[in-house]
Amino acid sequence: MTDTPLSDLMDAHVQTDTAETYTAFVEMFQNSVIGIVGVGPRSPDGRTGEGFAAGKTTHGDGRSRILAFADPEVASRTPGSPCNAGIPGAVLLRMAADDLSCEGILVNSATRLISVIIDRDAVSAFAPGPV
Repeated sequence: MTDTPLSDLMDAHVQTDTAETYTAFVEMFQNSVIGIVGVGPRSPDGRTGEGFAAGKTTHGDGRSRILAFADPEVASRTPGSPCNAGIPGAVLLRMAADDLSCEGILVNSATRLISVIIDRDAVSAFAPGPV
């Protein structure tokens, strides 16, 4: 087992581009801790405060998506990485589903310069009930 299982699965999906690898990726995402750009207030002990949120990006096509990082323990060690918080993937899917201005989640790999988009349809299909 590697330190970057989600990034490894992203790589496999980018190489094969099948519905099966995409579904496997989103299922692993849902059950993993995902890195984000945490914005907003935090308490001195590092916990989030009222108004804390996941940062967004419009990279690529100009659509607003939550910016996320696979395998945050590795991604956050990359020099200049904005990854500064971790959140359960299921919670991040729910956050994206509840934000009507959000078109999905842009997930960056921790090992390669690749990303995979979880679009609004997949977010809606995989997001758990209200958190």
